[in-house]
Amino acid sequence: MARSHAIGAVQTRLKELCALVSEVTDTTFLPHHANSYAELAAAMRDGDVGVAWMPPIPAIELEEEGAATALALPTRQDSSSYYAALITREGRGKSIADLQGMRAAWVDRESAAGYLVPRLHLASLGLDVKTFFAQETFTHSHLGVVDAVVSGAADVGATFCTLEPLSKRVVTAGWTAADGSTIRNVEVVATIGPIPNDAFVAASRVPAAVRSSLTRWLLAPDEKSRELLAELFQVRTFKVASDAHFEPLRHVIRAARARGFEGSL
Repeated sequence: MARSHAIGAVQTRLKELCALVSEVTDTTFLPHHANSYAELAAAMRDGDVGVAWMPPIPAIELEEEGAATALALPTRQDSSSYYAALITREGRGKSIADLQGMRAAWVDRESAAGYLVPRLHLASLGLDVKTFFAQETFTHSHLGVVDAVVSGAADVGATFCTLEPLSKRVVTAGWTAADGSTIRNVEVVATIGPIPNDAFVAASRVPAAVRSSLTRWLLAPDEKSRELLAELFQVRTFKVASDAHFEPLRHVIRAARARGFEGSL
């Protein structure tokens, strides 16, 4: 079992979680540290990792290759998905076309909402993501992106948001506090999604009985397991993963490929 960037004290807690999972599934699980999600995905392909906490895009890629299957998705605020938001300072841009030639701020290259999904969306519209922006920088946090936009260090940025299902009103976002109150004033040019939450993914070589036991445990963890899951993954409840959860993101990926998008973002 692995989680990218699990180091120090977190690694100790992951070891405790692995011990609990081992008891539940009657299979030995040990913690594994990966320096990146790309490295983690490669370890699953190579047979070095059996179960991992994985973002949606590499999870979809592993599933398409037949190398792994998503077992369960976390639910936060009764939702198993979120959105990406392209934002500008107020009055700077009203449409995606207005963003061409601007300076962009991203979270990091492995962030779904803060980099990957917005760029896939642009590619799906037939835009050349490698030349669309005049300059691109990485702030390494969602609030960093928002501050770069608000301060004028960047003209446009990408961050996360959650939307109320019916009204599509922003509930929480990179520019709000946890209670939804606005802490930075920005203008939303576009929201993109839904994006499935990160998921527990099992390699195809993991026996079906073990996958079933692990899924049942995630759906109804004991108190100690629930505490560890909350500490390590900031989640207490899960739901079974299904194709429907990943289909909107698959659609964006397919559309980008249909427009000729290939290779690295």
